[in-house]
Amino acid sequence: MTALLPPASGTRGDSRVLPLFEETRLSPRVLSVRKALPGTCFLIALLAPTAAPAVIVDRIAISAGDKIITESEIDQRIRLTAFQNQEKPDLSLASRRRAAQKLIDQKLIEREMDVGHYPRLEATGRKALLTAYEKTGYNSDPVALAKALAAYGLTPQDLEDDLGRQSDLLTFLNLRFRPAVQVTDQDVQKYFEETVLKGAGKTLQQAQAGALNQMRAEIEQKLTGERADKELDLWLQDQRKRTKIEFLEKDLESK
Repeated sequence: MTALLPPASGTRGDSRVLPLFEETRLSPRVLSVRKALPGTCFLIALLAPTAAPAVIVDRIAISAGDKIITESEIDQRIRLTAFQNQEKPDLSLASRRRAAQKLIDQKLIEREMDVGHYPRLEATGRKALLTAYEKTGYNSDPVALAKALAAYGLTPQDLEDDLGRQSDLLTFLNLRFRPAVQVTDQDVQKYFEETVLKGAGKTLQQAQAGALNQMRAEIEQKLTGERADKELDLWLQDQRKRTKIEFLEKDLESK
């Protein structure tokens, strides 16, 4: 059984990876409290018989609209990023603030995907991503991957879920923003001259004949991706202004 608590002043709470509440596991009394107090700081207390397992506590760090971010999610985000970048986890306050900002963006996107009924990667697809990850760095050895993850305080399921989230973000980006991006021939020509040729120390006349046409599709894809990313950033800025974001753990708020 898991309980979500608002953070106590000056504390970080349990850093273990814990699941969020499922509505079906809450009593009618607690459900009525949650419905009466949407988007506010609340304390969920579940009274269980003496013989029941102990309640594991995970503190709410941030609320973003109807989404919440727990302290364990922030620590997990840091560990996942460090693992995938093959770096040592940085659990400093500055690092936790950066992770918190990324998770706020993630929650905003998840909310939009819920409202817009965007497709999500199914379980079989997520398993395939994990298998591909095992092949690229761990010689298709799930035991070696699990051991490497354990050194970061993570499990294969944590990585699988994160790979799935990354795939969902790409789906959202491709469906929501890429179709509106327009890349003209002039844009391609300008990029070719100012980036490709300049980077190679050549002029347009010195370039091999047909080089632009050979690279056209690659340049178009790159420019489309960059502009879609920019549109996503602008959209997130707007969503942050429209959404009530409350830092229950005050230290995480950017100064």
